[in-house]
Formats: sequence, structure tokens, C-alpha cells
Amino acid sequence: MSNLKYLAIGLLIGILLGLLGISAAALSIGQFSVFPSSTFTASETLVQATLTNIPTQTPFPPPTSTLTLTPTMIFPPTETPGDFIQSTETPYSVQASATPDFVQSMINNGSLIFAGALSNPQQIALFKASLNYAQSTVEDSKRISKEINGVGYGDPSNICGPLAIAILRDAGLLTDTQVTPHDFWLLNPVVPEDHKFLDRVFPSPRFLHIRFTTPINKMDWRSFPLLPGDFLFIWHGSGGNFDHMLVVTRVDSNLSTYSVTNYGTPQGFVITETKLYNPSDPLDGIFHTWTQERNAILGSTGFGGFDLWRPLYP
Repeated sequence: MSNLKYLAIGLLIGILLGLLGISAAALSIGQFSVFPSSTFTASETLVQATLTNIPTQTPFPPPTSTLTLTPTMIFPPTETPGDFIQSTETPYSVQASATPDFVQSMINNGSLIFAGALSNPQQIALFKASLNYAQSTVEDSKRISKEINGVGYGDPSNICGPLAIAILRDAGLLTDTQVTPHDFWLLNPVVPEDHKFLDRVFPSPRFLHIRFTTPINKMDWRSFPLLPGDFLFIWHGSGGNFDHMLVVTRVDSNLSTYSVTNYGTPQGFVITETKLYNPSDPLDGIFHTWTQERNAILGSTGFGGFDLWRPLYP
């Protein structure tokens, strides 16, 4: 009887020990599955890296453009000069009721054509603004110079810069409305402060700035014509005796180019509209006059080329 008792107790202890062993094994398996160690297989590492590097929704900043803007010029056949560099926008029909009769007449007879990047209304405004400063006598030119640049500073002998900027201002073509004509009195692009100022008045990429070293009487104006709104700083160069600033105010059907600017005459300095050049006749225009004789008593310039600031869009 006692032997049976001890057998039963031993059996019970064995069963308990077996159950404890099974529980420990189960606990060990459960612990590995729920809390994996930091050691991953190659596949697990790749999956973790992929999930870790999912891109966020924050967009990348746009790339900085390095494109250099160059104006596109379309040259017509030589037999149709009136179609020269027509604006790419929808053609603007000039109505007689919207513009003075003389402007409409000039458009009709080819004395004024639309060329370059400025819109047709802007080119009309530029031409009309320039005529407000054109004078018929030396005395009237002196008067208007004082109105442009002030008493003590305004004289038709040195009004070129203020005059050009006054025309651009009145035509509404300046982006910096704080600029005054006096800011361009005796301006010199070589002076660092003046150079920075020019960059502000004619900012890139709205304006194209090019330096030409070719004398103005040696330029091929058919290959590179001047256009309405072009602002020029003309360098006197070797043998010249004055630098000059002007703005191109119109082009005609012969591709001749004009400006209302100041220049010397035997009677004195005047401000009038004058032809700059005629691409069909190198002897026609004030560019030829200014380079005909070095150190001319009425003034010579342009032997050093010129700087050009050109509007690229309206």
C-alpha cells in the first residue's frame, strides 16, 4: 500500500515537471516571435531600409534656371521691309479715334512701323511721349531742358541722359517708378555706383544688356537693327569728344531708326527728332555725322561702340 502511494506521488511529480517544461518552451517561442532581436536577415534589412526611406510629402524646391534669354529676331524678305520684326502678340489695330490723326497717317504711310518686343500701344505711347520734348529752336530747347532737369542743371548741351529717361518714364516703360531724369545726368556706366543703378533701372531678365565695341558707323544695322525702346550709352572712343545717351523712339518701313535727342548745330544745341541711321545708305543719319570727322567742332562720338539695354517683353 505504501509502495502504491510513493508511485502515485512520483507520477504526479513527473507530470508536473513535464508541464513546466512545455510551458517554458512555449514561452521561449512566443518571446522570439513578438519581440524580435536586433539581428535581421538580409531580406529583413532591405525591407526595413525601404520602409525607413519612404519620401515625405514635402516638395523639392524648383531648380534654378540657368537659361540665358536671347531675343529672337525675325527678318523679312528685303522686298517687304514693312513686315520687319512684327510683334508676336495679336496685331493691334490702331484706330484714328484712339490716336491723333498724324500718328495714324504715319502708320498708314510707313513712317512708323511696329518692331521689337514692345506692344503696339506701347510703341505709340513712346513715340508720342518723345514728341513732347522735340523743339524747333535753340531757345525752346533750353527751356525744355530746364523743365526736364531743373534750373542750373538743364541745358541742351548735356541733357541727353535725363531726356531719354523722361521719354521712357512718360511712356510708362520704366519698372522703377522712383527714377527721376536727374538720376541720369552725367551718368557713367564705368562708375560702380552708376553700373548698379543701371542694373536696377533695366533689370534682368526684363532687359537685355549688350556691349558693342564696333564703332557706330561700322555696325551692320541690317544684321542687328535698333528697336523702339532701346536705351543706348554711346562711347566717344579714340578721337571722340563726348559720350551720349538716347532712346530709340520709332522705326520706319525703310528700317531707318529715329530718336528725339539733343545735338549740336551751328546755331547751338537743339532737341529734335533726328534719324540715327539708314541701313540702305551709310551716309544718311546722325550716326554718320558724329563719326564723319574726329574731334568735330559740333561733336563726335561713337568710335568706342555703345552699350545697349533692350526690353525683352512688354
